[in-house]
Amino acid sequence: MGSTISASELQAIVTGWLRDLEKHRDEINALNVFPVPDGDTGTNMYLTLQSVANQVGSTAEKTVAGYSQAIKDGSLKGARGNSGVILSQILRGMSDVIIEGGDLDSKLLAKAITGGADVAYEAVMKPVEGTMLTVIKDMGRAARRASRKSEDITEFLRAVVDEGMESLARTPELLDTLKEAGVVDAGGKGLVVLAESALATISGDTEWVERPVEFAVSPADFMAGVVSDEREIDLEYTYCTEFFLKGQNIDTIEFREEIAPLGGSLMVVGDGLIVKTHIHTNDPGAVLAAATARGELSGLKIDNMREQTAETADKMITAAAALEHKAVGVVAIAVGNGIKDILRSLGVATIVDGGQTMNPSTEDIVKAVEAAPADSVIVLPNNKNIILTAKQAATLTDKRVYVVPTRSAPEAFSALIAYDDSKSLNENGQAMDAAAALVTTGEITTASRDSKVNKKKVTKGDIIGIASGSLIAGGGTVAETAIKLIKAMANQDTEVITLIKGAGLDEAELPKLLEKLEKKFPLADTNVYEGGQPLYPLIIGIE
Repeated sequence: MGSTISASELQAIVTGWLRDLEKHRDEINALNVFPVPDGDTGTNMYLTLQSVANQVGSTAEKTVAGYSQAIKDGSLKGARGNSGVILSQILRGMSDVIIEGGDLDSKLLAKAITGGADVAYEAVMKPVEGTMLTVIKDMGRAARRASRKSEDITEFLRAVVDEGMESLARTPELLDTLKEAGVVDAGGKGLVVLAESALATISGDTEWVERPVEFAVSPADFMAGVVSDEREIDLEYTYCTEFFLKGQNIDTIEFREEIAPLGGSLMVVGDGLIVKTHIHTNDPGAVLAAATARGELSGLKIDNMREQTAETADKMITAAAALEHKAVGVVAIAVGNGIKDILRSLGVATIVDGGQTMNPSTEDIVKAVEAAPADSVIVLPNNKNIILTAKQAATLTDKRVYVVPTRSAPEAFSALIAYDDSKSLNENGQAMDAAAALVTTGEITTASRDSKVNKKKVTKGDIIGIASGSLIAGGGTVAETAIKLIKAMANQDTEVITLIKGAGLDEAELPKLLEKLEKKFPLADTNVYEGGQPLYPLIIGIE
């Protein structure tokens, strides 16, 4: 057996990584703690490695150092989601060690794995044990021990794989949420697949046997209910109408109720002095007449949506470059045409497609930041699984970037109310941070499998409600679950309840829900928006 890994073997390892992770990504996705249909750890790791494979395949320097640089560059640009970003940091740390080293023998590889773990831990603000961080750390320790015992690279890799599998099996003992859900860590499982794949490539034994993974689902079950094309234009109304209304003591609730019958995708936000309005309507004249009766208009924009075609993400970025150049601009990640419309009306210059099941890559966000017509850029991730990607993107552009760690559309809406393009990047970022922090978000979706979360049993197909990382309510209809969830989230001091309608919502349930909310929270202002987001019939914001 050999004592080093050659350049051609390193290239073959990358090819094997991509092949084997594609084969196992659905079962890795199914290891999500929450039984929601957007588990995407396997997909994000696979897409990150796809970028790595493309970079390795196109590199001119076909040496161990050259391929290692390509692995580093490809992973940083292609990283998606938390798992992809952490994987990219592991590969970055490993590559830096290998590039500076000599022959890729067991001692250098042990040092590289340890370096990868160190870099990954440094990249996460609050590392949590029982995750893929623990697995790579344990594999690094096993690698150091193995490198002292044998120079044979196959024996070395086998020892790393064995420890990786044992570490993965221990993750539920380190993290209560995994233990309760009855699963191992998904990212850790992905790392074990990669280690096993590398061993198979070097040893030539492609018939390696894995431990079974609980709760594996078929691709058909996993993707059930996903809306594949959310770019279709809503042609019920012709004109997208936006403007600022300025006046004295404007009653936003009264104004909203007055124009609500005139269209859809309605948003009326602001204080008594300035009110931002967005509406899809067939009679913009009537909307403007109602507005001018209350104050003065500015920033008026009316678009004929029937003359527009669905734009691709690249076209959106190109269009953003034609907008008025600002000192500070905003880039947001979003899914759902209604949510995107609202974000644009609140001042977002560039929108990157992304959300549940479709996390954008670091490179996608970098391109959007660089295309934004602004010297400095605020990024709104709007999903907890995109925050790390956004922060990594901020380090890969020459523009100054401030990431406001929004986890949902309601947080983004609140943050954007605080946005003022005449202020500095840090002033805006801090104000938007504070505004987003005032919002609590809840989500209604359908359980993708049987599970137990927060001591609550869940059956596949149940309607469930999740807030602040906890499963709060389950069972019943969307409206019944939403009421349970909102009661747990809100109190008598709640001022605003935001409901964002998504695909799969039965419109007949909405009036009953609004009636119950009016009785339970009579002093709260309830806003209903068309979101169009897949998988989640309702997204709820509480302020």
